[in-house]
Amino acid sequence: MTRINLLVARVVLLGIFILFNASGSVQAEEIKVSVTAYTMKECYQNKGKTASGEFVRPGIVAVSRDLEKQGLKLGTKIEISGLGTFVVKDRTSRRNRSNIDIFMNSHAKAIRFGRQKYTFLQQNEEAFDLSSGRKKYICILE
Repeated sequence: MTRINLLVARVVLLGIFILFNASGSVQAEEIKVSVTAYTMKECYQNKGKTASGEFVRPGIVAVSRDLEKQGLKLGTKIEISGLGTFVVKDRTSRRNRSNIDIFMNSHAKAIRFGRQKYTFLQQNEEAFDLSSGRKKYICILE
């Protein structure tokens, strides 16, 4: 075989390898995120109005813009393990990265909650066996 034929054969084999390897490994990307809490005290600039136009209330979360690009768009329902189901209705400050902010009525509860580390699973929870020891996760419900 000539050099060009060998080169073409290698490129074709590499393409086939990449194609089969990529389709055979269906793994969800896991992103480490910080979960914090906020209250009306932090909403003084917008008087409690969220990016969706609604007013803040329990059950609403704000997400950083990088997570919004990862699928947590306004209106998305999510589950945060141990905390419940929430709806994304707001965005955090532009400077925040990988952050989800939960609205709480009590400033003291928000301070006690602090900053906690969770894992954001980019596929819905049916694709995972969440009973296998994964304690702190966030997943999209819809």
